[in-house]
Parts: sequence; C-alpha cells; structure tokens
Amino acid sequence: MQLWELVSAGVFLAVALVSGNNLSACVGTAIGSGVVSRRFGTALGAAGYVTGLLVQGPNMAFAAHTLLPNQSDFAASAALFVTVVVFVFGMAARVPLSLTMSLVGTLAGVSVAEHLPINHTFVLTVVATWFLAPVVSIAATFFLLRSLNAFEPKDIWLTVRAYKALLIGLSFFTAYTLGANTLGLVVAIGAFSPVNVALAVSAAVIGPVYFSRAQLTRIGRDFFSLRYSNALVTLLASTVLVELATLFAIPLSNTQTLSAGVFGAGVSYRRKYISARSFLVVVVGWVVAPLLGFAIGLIL
Repeated sequence: MQLWELVSAGVFLAVALVSGNNLSACVGTAIGSGVVSRRFGTALGAAGYVTGLLVQGPNMAFAAHTLLPNQSDFAASAALFVTVVVFVFGMAARVPLSLTMSLVGTLAGVSVAEHLPINHTFVLTVVATWFLAPVVSIAATFFLLRSLNAFEPKDIWLTVRAYKALLIGLSFFTAYTLGANTLGLVVAIGAFSPVNVALAVSAAVIGPVYFSRAQLTRIGRDFFSLRYSNALVTLLASTVLVELATLFAIPLSNTQTLSAGVFGAGVSYRRKYISARSFLVVVVGWVVAPLLGFAIGLIL
C-alpha cells in the first residue's frame, strides 16, 4: 500500500469514528428531550456533517498546515493513525477522549519529532481557546436559562412548537459546525483531494449509523433529563462557539463546549440533580487527549 493510500485510509477511519462518537454532541439533546427519533436524528446529523465539511471544511487547511508544516504523506498518515489509536483506546477504556484535541496534540508531537517549525502563537491560541470556551459555554448557558425561565409564555403550545423547530435547526447546525471544524481538520491533514473528500463524505454517513449507539444519549442520560429550553440553550451556546472557532481556523471540540453547556444548564437549577462525576470524567478526557496524542506523536 502506498503512502497516499494510507493517508486516505486514515482520513476515512478518523472521520467515521468522530462522526459516530460525536453524534450525541449534535443531536443527543434533541433526542434526549424527545423532539426527534433516533433514526431522524442520525440522518439529520449526517446531513449536517457533510454540508459543513463541503462548505467550510477547507478553512481548516490553515490550522493543519500551521500545526504540521511541510507535511509529508508519512507524517500525515502517522498523525491520523496515532489519533485513531488514541481515540479507540479512549472508547475501550470508557474515557471520553476528544479526537480534535488528540489530533492537535499528535500534530504538535510529530512536528517536534520531525524538527519542523512551530507557530507557538497559534498553538497558544488554540490551548487558550480550549480553556476559555468551556467557561464561556457554562456562563452563557447559566445566564441564558435563568433569563429564559423568568418569562411566562402566554401560549404554552406555541412555545413548545417553537422550541421543537429551533432544536431541529440547531441540531443540524451543530453537526454542520463539527463537519466544518473537526472533520475539516481531519481531511485537511490528508489534503482536500477528490478522493479524500469522497471518502470523508461516505464516512460521515457510515459513522453515525454504526458508531453512535453507545454514545448517542450519554449527555442527556448522564447529566440530567433535558427540557426543551435546556436543550435549546446548550446547543445554541455550543454551536456559536464552534462556528466562531471555525471562522478563525481554530480546532475546537463540539463535545467540549456542549458538555460544559449542559453542566451550566444543570447548575442554573438549584434543585436539579447533576452528575458532577460524569462531568469531571469528561474534563479529565480534555486534558488526557492532547497530552497522550502529543506523547505518542513525539515518540513515533
């Protein structure tokens, strides 16, 4: 097998895994609140992935070339397969590891090992964004829900229908931002060639069908039962943050912003039960993923 074929295989595997595992971050709130069925949510997420990848995915080429300058087919394939291994290890160990964060860590590790020039300003910007985004997501969700719940709707059924329509739209747009940001970065590592794009599109459809069942309702089940307002606000905060990051070509995990948003929604209700342990496990994954990716990339 030639090196370019290994790169394409790595693109397909990475896209399939992340699209399946992260479907819960896109449509899990809508499914958990009973707005859409699992089948409809899966189709909605896949459509969002593909649209985001094709429309804004090429924007992430800047991040890929900055984190791995002068990339060769060998370096690209190594980075992709190391990321896949780290991601699969996290799934097997039941530790939620972000593919976006592990991929960035792997790229940095490979760059250091290959003595490639590193844009420290960009790397620091990415890391700062990873720290800032969850804080903003928690705060925004907390205050938005407090404000939203202070108003009494005149027509409850009209309000419910509006929530449902907005949740469906935001679920699609959340998947869109993941396709543009995370999947765009994966394809950019291997280059936006017709072959890689075609493989990524097919993987973005296959992944949600075969790799999403165990994770799809994790957020709603592990944290608390989502109401329409909770689901709407958490999706809104997460989607806006990831879209802003995409506009600046900064890799940012949807699961990171959404998990933080769900936690913020939970603490906005004083008597609402929140599984702090589940949230802390997710936070540990945010730290472990880039460090583990960097270590393996550096060694290889």
